Amino acid sequence: MTSTYPEKAQPSASRLLRHLSVMTLVEGASLIALVLIAVPIKYGLDFPLAVKVVGPIHGALFVWTMGVLLVSVIAGRLAIPKGAGVFLAALIPFGGLWSHRLLDRELAHREPKSPLK
Repeated sequence: MTSTYPEKAQPSASRLLRHLSVMTLVEGASLIALVLIAVPIKYGLDFPLAVKVVGPIHGALFVWTMGVLLVSVIAGRLAIPKGAGVFLAALIPFGGLWSHRLLDRELAHREPKSPLK
């Protein structure tokens, strides 16, 4: 599959995957905040403002993460099965931790190891 980026404008694989790795953590944390903090506050304390604040923040982070994921897969920086796993993990609380670990391992596997001094 060819990329639509011009040669010089293509982000490096490690930079794009590192960005995605960080985004999976941030998005995962926002999902945890929504599900484990804001929703119980809404229903337990009858305070819906918590969800009205955290919900859109999580939504924006989710869309951003999925955009970076889509670019990573289309650009050939991440295999489709791994991309599907990252997508599915984004739907599950604490799935962002799994995605982050998967992407960090992918980065470690791709980057050359520096010689020990």
